[in-house]
Amino acid sequence: MNKKNIGNALETVGEMTPSQVIKILAKHGTFVTEDEAEIILDFVSKMSKIAVDQYLRLGKKAFED
Repeated sequence: MNKKNIGNALETVGEMTPSQVIKILAKHGTFVTEDEAEIILDFVSKMSKIAVDQYLRLGKKAFED
């Protein structure tokens, strides 16, 4: 994954709405409320930022194993 792909992934998470999360999860048999969808989006956003920070800080080689 290169820096451009990482940036695109973060933008996608930032553009998602709770409604979209509800629909995506429902397709896979998981049903959540709008409040839960907001919590999920917040969590995914925070985790993706942490992953990107680590990737950039530690370098690509740390993730190739």
